[in-house]
Amino acid sequence: MITERRQVIFSNDAVREAVRLFSALHPDKMPHGQVRRVWTAAEPELQLFVQIEQIGARKLHELRFGQGEIAAFLILFCRKNKIPLPRSSEKFLELENGCLSLVITKQILTETLTRT
Repeated sequence: MITERRQVIFSNDAVREAVRLFSALHPDKMPHGQVRRVWTAAEPELQLFVQIEQIGARKLHELRFGQGEIAAFLILFCRKNKIPLPRSSEKFLELENGCLSLVITKQILTETLTRT
């Protein structure tokens, strides 16, 4: 068996754009406003913090998202930007030099090659 591993690393700007895209498509799940800042924290588990400025107000809201929501943001961003992600692969998140990365692994069955 062979394991294929791909890693898509997202800059902070790309993560911010992923959050904006998700917010535009799912306005019921995010407060309306301008995404001002995004940052990650790895302890105790990987989290994404998003700072949103409400339209017409100067008050900033800080939201925290877990791995499932982060993955949804990044997968939506990949689909919108035509970055291929195999449906049947395992996907998980990592931090790579301070950047979020979506790691895709897929098990590939191979024929056993033996000499006779």
